[in-house]
Amino acid sequence: MKNLLFLLPLMLLATLVVAQQQTIPSIDVDGASEIKVMPDEATIQMNVRELKMKVADATNALNKKTKAIEDALKKTGVKDYKFIVDNYYVNINRIYTRGSSKDSGYVASQNIKVIVQNTDRDLVKLIEAISTSSDLSYNVSFGISEKQRKSYQEKLLELALQDAQRKADIIAKTMGIESIRVYKVNYSSGASFQPMEYRMESMMVKATADDRVEPTFNPQEQTLSDRVNVSFTFIDK
Repeated sequence: MKNLLFLLPLMLLATLVVAQQQTIPSIDVDGASEIKVMPDEATIQMNVRELKMKVADATNALNKKTKAIEDALKKTGVKDYKFIVDNYYVNINRIYTRGSSKDSGYVASQNIKVIVQNTDRDLVKLIEAISTSSDLSYNVSFGISEKQRKSYQEKLLELALQDAQRKADIIAKTMGIESIRVYKVNYSSGASFQPMEYRMESMMVKATADDRVEPTFNPQEQTLSDRVNVSFTFIDK
C-alpha cells in the first residue's frame, strides 16, 4: 500500500509532463552549413605481400620489403611525414581448382600508410622513392587533416545554427507568428568530408632516369558540412 501511494504521484507527474509536451506548439527546422576547403594532407596507401612455401620465408621477405620502402623514404630527406604499418597477416595460400582446393605455401601481407603534410614537393619525392624501391600498387588520396577540420568545426556549427534561425524566422513571418524562441536543439553530427583518391601503379611508372617524369597532382576543393536540428516554440493565439 505504501509503495502504491509513493508511485501514484510519480505516475501523475509523468502524465502531466507528457501532456504539456504534446500541447507545446513548435517549429522544427534543420540547419545546414557547408565550407569549401583545399586539402592540406595526402595519404599514400600500399599493401605489401609475399608468397613463399614456408611461413618463416614469407614473413622474412615481407619484412625486408617493408624495410626497403621505409629506408627509401628516409633517403629522400623529407621529415614531415608519418610512416604507419599495421594489419600484419599470414595466411595459407589456398588454390581452388574445379571444386577442389590445394594448399601451396603461405602469404604474408601488411598495410603501409604514409601521411604527408606537404602535398607539393614532399609528396612527389616520397612517391618517387616508393616507385623506384619496390614493385607494388598503391593509391594516393588527398584529404583534410584532423587539425584543420577541428579549426572549422565551430564555424560550421555556428553557420548551421544561423541557417536554422533564418528558416524558422521565415516560417514564423509567413505564418503570422509574432515571436518565437528556441525550445530544443538536437546536435550529434560533426563535420564530414570525402577524400579524393588517385590510383597509381608503381610498376607502370618504372623508366630510366632520363625518361622519368614526375607525377602531377591537382587536388580539388573538398566540402566540410554540418547539420543541426532546432525546435522553436511560440504562443499559439
